[in-house]
Amino acid sequence: MNAVPKKTLRLLSLAFLLSHSLSASARYAAIVMDADTGRVIHEVEAAHRWYPASLTKVMTIYMTFQAIEAGRLRLNEMLTVSAHAARQPSSRLGLRRGQSISVENAIMAVTTRSANDAAVLLAERLGGSEANFASMMTQQAHSMSMYSSAFHNASGLPDEGQISSARDLALLSAALIRDFPQYYRYFSATEFAYKGRVLPNTNKILKTYPDADGLKTGFTCGSGYNLIASAKRDGRRLIGVLLGAHSSAERFKQMGNLLDLGFEKAQAGVAGMRVEQLVDASYEPPPFQLSSNRCAGSAEQMGADSGSGSSEAIDIRPNHPSRQAAKRSVKSRYARVESSHSDWAVMLGDHRRKTDADVELKKARHVLGATGNSGQPQVVRQKIKGKQLWRTEWSGLDQNEARSYCKKLRSRGFECTLLPGNA
Repeated sequence: MNAVPKKTLRLLSLAFLLSHSLSASARYAAIVMDADTGRVIHEVEAAHRWYPASLTKVMTIYMTFQAIEAGRLRLNEMLTVSAHAARQPSSRLGLRRGQSISVENAIMAVTTRSANDAAVLLAERLGGSEANFASMMTQQAHSMSMYSSAFHNASGLPDEGQISSARDLALLSAALIRDFPQYYRYFSATEFAYKGRVLPNTNKILKTYPDADGLKTGFTCGSGYNLIASAKRDGRRLIGVLLGAHSSAERFKQMGNLLDLGFEKAQAGVAGMRVEQLVDASYEPPPFQLSSNRCAGSAEQMGADSGSGSSEAIDIRPNHPSRQAAKRSVKSRYARVESSHSDWAVMLGDHRRKTDADVELKKARHVLGATGNSGQPQVVRQKIKGKQLWRTEWSGLDQNEARSYCKKLRSRGFECTLLPGNA
């Protein structure tokens, strides 16, 4: 066997390190959709698989509402706490084995306090066991076109097989609001009074964003800090999902920005694809978002190493001076608006692997820095001569911006091709 030249080995090692760096680096997934039309207004990796953490409980409660409406469960029914439910780790209500709690209080404990013990208690009542209920959850998800989702428990505690996506969770949230408007108030409550204590809702978006009226928080080391929020303004209801923030404060701040961005784009008349049309062709495993040295317990359960997850911040900026260009970019991408001024693009290259395209896009972002604030950077799947390729491009630019971007990128060794509007 011929030895591999040292130069080739170095290049292969560099490619591996870049690919590994990408999979370990900070990422996030997000979506904003119109709850009434099911149209996507904004998304970033929305179909990519992710660990849902306690956002899982939205499905647990959806199925609880189903059972109540079908007459198989009553709000005032008393449930007896099992040993399994009582053993659940935090966050929890502190239920003890043999104790009784009403279905309504269990729902409130889940929606306001994200109580794992209450979620398991409801699961056992509806499925006979938590494991059986988890199978029912997965079946329910697939019946709702949540094809990236699989559930192994009712709470969202760390499990390699417990996966979903921002797209799927947006679908679920829209279904919950549509199918059970009479019960949505449980996700809007700002506090929960239980046994002489008044417990505040962990979902601070209800207090920090004026138009928000629900839904749910979630956190594990694997997922990062997650949030689903719904807000209504001028008769339009939006649902936002943000997965992978690096702190609780970041998720609330960036969700506010995400919803602002959604309302701005909706007002501008963005007509996106239906949420069901978003697909993840990569089938990559969920990223592990936070490092094991920050979250040793659940990280070790899921096999993370100390290098998992960087602290690169999420930055969603709806009020940037170039927001009009961003709106035009989104219109061009989703609604095929015929415009000759802001639909120029720069193409950096085609790659056989999405990870290589992602690396190139990340490097281009770094080179452009603050000058790269206009338009829409993206990795787009292409089929050329029967082969699937991943194209790195920057769309939604005017002619001068496109020329400026290419000039700067070429000066740093990038191949850059101008793609004129209406080309």
